[in-house]
Formats: sequence, structure tokens, C-alpha cells
Amino acid sequence: MKAITFGSAMVDIIAVLKSESIEQISLSNAHQQFLLVEPGRKVEANSITTNIGGGGINTAASLAKLGCFVQPIVKTGNDPSRDHVIDHCESFGLDVGRMLLDPSESTGSAVMIASHEKNAAIFTQRGANTTLSNEDLANVGAMDADLVHIAPLSGASANMLPAIAEKANQAETFVSCNPGIRQITTKTNTVLAAARNLDLISINGAEAAALVPCLSALNEGLEWRAPAEDETVLRSQESIISLKQFCEVFLRHGPANILVTYGGDGAYFHNGTDLVHQPIIPSDVSGTAGAGDSFVSTLAWGLKSGYRSEEALLLAAHNASSVVSYVNTTDGLLARDELLKRAEL
Repeated sequence: MKAITFGSAMVDIIAVLKSESIEQISLSNAHQQFLLVEPGRKVEANSITTNIGGGGINTAASLAKLGCFVQPIVKTGNDPSRDHVIDHCESFGLDVGRMLLDPSESTGSAVMIASHEKNAAIFTQRGANTTLSNEDLANVGAMDADLVHIAPLSGASANMLPAIAEKANQAETFVSCNPGIRQITTKTNTVLAAARNLDLISINGAEAAALVPCLSALNEGLEWRAPAEDETVLRSQESIISLKQFCEVFLRHGPANILVTYGGDGAYFHNGTDLVHQPIIPSDVSGTAGAGDSFVSTLAWGLKSGYRSEEALLLAAHNASSVVSYVNTTDGLLARDELLKRAEL
């Protein structure tokens, strides 16, 4: 299978701290948590490592481990970090021939602080990742692939989502996307414009809730019904609605399949007919970064490969479970044969 990925390329500096080294505060009413560091204090870390990540690279590496020939279409600066990104790509056997260059920007970078639940706080400088343009899209050539995945796009690059999805759809390829919370909340129109050309869209519970007001406005007379006692729900603007109904309404606007992830509660997948639940596969969590990228890329590959929804979800869950057992985003990715073995398929 030939695949193309769009998204970011990042240099990730990951610091893993002991829970007792940094304070955590939870706000029960706001459902928020914060990590606190004392000013001027030097905090000892369990480890500090430099890795290559970003959604465009993570999903490309995931698909390559599954046996695909992958070309990541990501943008970097003309700096030493670009060389590190290329080296990382080549270590996974990726074809870097379509990688883009912006000499006026630096390669994106991030600092991650992982502690307590290992859900990292991230400081990010996106650099060249924000400058994808129509000219770039024209220059990368045809979408000659079986699968195109669009990871979160940031800054001005987010405006390119509808054009990328349309170009891929016109090439009759399987198109998947996980747009991310910033794009959903600040550029909702681009997500909905792209949706009609998507075979799969992946969002989490918070992102789904953020789409509810827009879907309400687009569907005149829509009434969100009270969910049954045993139904999975979304909480949006003080309202509690049925996840199943949310998926049914969203499907009217184009995506063929919808994945909604719920953290520890697993993931829910609507294929236009049924809502299927996939529990998490337990593992010793070292870090959560990259789990979503591995899940959605594996699910897209599984669906395109002809696996049933339940089988593709199981494969995705096993790959994500392996990824979170490592601190960085790609060391835990499973090769195709090992993944099939773990899922007993």
C-alpha cells in the first residue's frame, strides 16, 4: 500500500519528572489539571531526551511499520533540525522526496514535561509547520496513493485542509484526518468543508463537544434528544447529548466514518450503520504523546486493507497501547506481523 501523510514535523525535547518533583492541582468543577513548578528551583528529571515527532511524521512512521511505502509531506526550516528529521524518516524507510522547505522559518520544536498521569504539558514553536500554501500543494504533485492521512495543521497551514482533502478525494484515495482541537475551535469552517471528502475523521470527546454548536446551527430544527441511561454521552455547553446521535448528525455533513476517542474509556467508531466501542488495551504508561497518531493511522490502514470495523479498531488499540509504553512517539510502533499477532488476527 502506498501512503501520503500531511502534518507537522517537530523536534521534541521530552523531560520525564517524578510525581513528587512537581506539584499537580486538579480543578474538579472545571475538569482541568495543572502542573506547578517553583520559580528559580532546579528540578531533577528522570530523563531528558531529544526525539523527532509531529503528526505528519508520527503517522508516516506508523504506516511504514505496517508495511506501507510512505511519503510524508511536511515542511521544515533550512537548519540542522531538518537533517535530524530526514535522518529519522530514513530510519523508518520513509521517502523524503516530497518534504518541503521554508528557508525563512525554523523547523518546529517542542518541549514536553511528563509527570503524574504522563499526559505531557507541551511548549511548542511551530515554525515552518504553519506556512503550507496552495503553491506547495501544487508543487507536491499528484495524490498517487492508496491512503492519504492529514494530521493536525496549524497556523495558516490549517486553511489548506479543505484543498488537501478535495485533491486526495479526487484521486480516489482513502482520506483520513484528525484535525485537532485548535483547528476545530478556531477554523471550524475548514473542518466542515473538508468533511465531505473524508473517509475517516478522528476526534476526541472534547473536540466532538466543540462541534455541537456548529452542527446545531447547520441543522435547523435539530433537537438533541436526552440520551438513554446506558448511552455514551457528550457534554457540550451544559447540555448532555447522545454520542450516537452526534455521530449520526455529523455523518450528514460528509465523513463516511467517525472515530471519537475517550481516553481511558477507549474509542467509539460509527461506520454509518453501527456505533462500535473499542476498550483500551492495558499497558504500563510512560507517555501519551503519539497515541492518537498511532491509533488513527492504524485504523485507516486497517479499514483500507479490508478489515472489519471491529478488527481495525482492535489493531489500532494494540498499536496505541504499545506506543504509550514508551516516552516518545514512535519507539513503540509495532510492525505489521507483531501487531496482527497481538490482536490474534
